[in-house]
Amino acid sequence: MRVTLEEVAQRLKACGGDSNNPLPKVVLLNGNEPLLVEEALDGVRQVLKQQGFDERLKYQLETGFDWYKLTGVGQAMSLFAERRVIEFRVPKALGAPGTKALTEYCQNPPEDDILVVMMPALDKRQRAAKWVKAVESVGWLVDGYDISLQQFPAWLKKRLQTRSLRVEAGVVELMTEQLEGNVLAAAQEVDKLQVLAKDGAVTLKLVTESLADQARFDVYALTDGCLIGDFNRVLRIKSRLQSEGVEPVIVVWALVREIRLLASMSSALQQGQNKSLLFKQNRIWNKREPIVNAALARLTPRMWYQLLEQAAHLDQTVKGQRYSEVGSIWYQIEQLCCRLCGIKLASTVNA
Repeated sequence: MRVTLEEVAQRLKACGGDSNNPLPKVVLLNGNEPLLVEEALDGVRQVLKQQGFDERLKYQLETGFDWYKLTGVGQAMSLFAERRVIEFRVPKALGAPGTKALTEYCQNPPEDDILVVMMPALDKRQRAAKWVKAVESVGWLVDGYDISLQQFPAWLKKRLQTRSLRVEAGVVELMTEQLEGNVLAAAQEVDKLQVLAKDGAVTLKLVTESLADQARFDVYALTDGCLIGDFNRVLRIKSRLQSEGVEPVIVVWALVREIRLLASMSSALQQGQNKSLLFKQNRIWNKREPIVNAALARLTPRMWYQLLEQAAHLDQTVKGQRYSEVGSIWYQIEQLCCRLCGIKLASTVNA
């Protein structure tokens, strides 16, 4: 059975009453947002405690981990309670020994125990693996999904509402601008507003005074913004990178790499190559397909190679192989991003 992190606690509350709706033997929480996984785990703990699971055993996968701790735990009778929660954290991946041990556990799970596994989001290959099927045969696969830039405002608004906060028009937009992509920081800000807001009313003035600009920006966010064509966002990210002292050579490297890839792909598409196969060959996975498609549709192969020439020139400049001809390095980076967004520069309108 597959459920989401948000609904797992409620689903558990409805279980255990009769044989037609038994509790799962294994609950596998997977997702890339640690905060959301931890909150789901807290909900699971509370519900199971209410249902008589008073003892908790906690393990974490480390180098040299003894898998008998997992496979043999059911053979050791509890000294303090009849029903136990076994929590098992997996920082990265299970590995071959782990998948084997978990599969064995699922073949004969202890009658009065529930195993709760926490790990990073499963990919498509992992979801099709035998060990995942084994988990689903006796338990639940609980999915946590990444919160995209487009989904972030709705997620933030819902979180404010669940804290009984009433927000003034523009609050969600302001918080999104300052916190985009940083789920943990957003959750912390909501908790802070819950304390500061009188009678639960969150005003723009309150948010402006209390909110720290904690948006998670990096060179990859910059390149993604360029591919989307959102120049205003690109300027914000560029300014942040510059103010934080990020080396221009790193930014230029990321831009050159992206432009070189898309120039090659644009040319291949013009020659009639299959787009799906081309995306697969260049490891453009589902999550990035929309922004890559947007960039390929916006610029022609000729434009891409003109951009590549400009980017190569900038790459030589930033490495000290050429002199900076027009403005500072950061100004030239801004100009390159501008053209990548599909915006014609004043000096090139008639070119």
